[in-house]
Amino acid sequence: MQKLKKIAIIPARSGSKGLKDKNIALLCSKPLMAHSIEAALKSGAFEKVYVSTESEKYAQIAKTYGADIIMRPCHLAQDNTPTYDVIEDILKRTKDENINYFVLLQPTSPLRNEKHIKEALELFEKNYNKFDFLSSVVKAHQPSVLVHALGEDNSMKYFNIDYSRYRRQDYNDYSPNGAIYIAKIKEYLSQKHFYGEKSIAYIMDELSSIDIDNIIDLELAQIIKEKYIND
Repeated sequence: MQKLKKIAIIPARSGSKGLKDKNIALLCSKPLMAHSIEAALKSGAFEKVYVSTESEKYAQIAKTYGADIIMRPCHLAQDNTPTYDVIEDILKRTKDENINYFVLLQPTSPLRNEKHIKEALELFEKNYNKFDFLSSVVKAHQPSVLVHALGEDNSMKYFNIDYSRYRRQDYNDYSPNGAIYIAKIKEYLSQKHFYGEKSIAYIMDELSSIDIDNIIDLELAQIIKEKYIND
């Protein structure tokens, strides 16, 4: 197979309700998005590493860490803006670069490193003729048998198993961790998401899978990175 060309996409809008300016919050003295930029660049795998943002401040920070910038319009930087719309905007602007596929690296997964990226790329390319997508996953904290909706009266009618016989080791459920997504361009623009039978899973460990949503997540990531992860 000829060398496949790919780009990395790091979406980093400035608005955030759970944690103000989350994408540039400091983790080990670096802005959150810098960890994803550096991991992508260290992998040496990409034609370009793009940061998509509507913020001139964020753009300048991203440039200092070596990213190329795509300034997105403000209507694509809202709380309810679908990820698909952001990626579609980027792919339209890079369509002349003859890229085979792209890799989405969300800044909120700062403990995903270049080793994870290279492993995911190797897995995807090894199975390129069979799969169109890849999503990173982690073993679920709670297996699906334990997670159900409550009835309208708060009854547990949907929890219809004998939990006295439940054994955690009997279940092997996984959930997406948001760290790495890969997609062939044509197929993504058609399907508009990364999942399904044409998607292969890349399994990550729990410590590297932390997703930053609030200040507690950020503080936990700081502890994990300082104590357990050596760059």
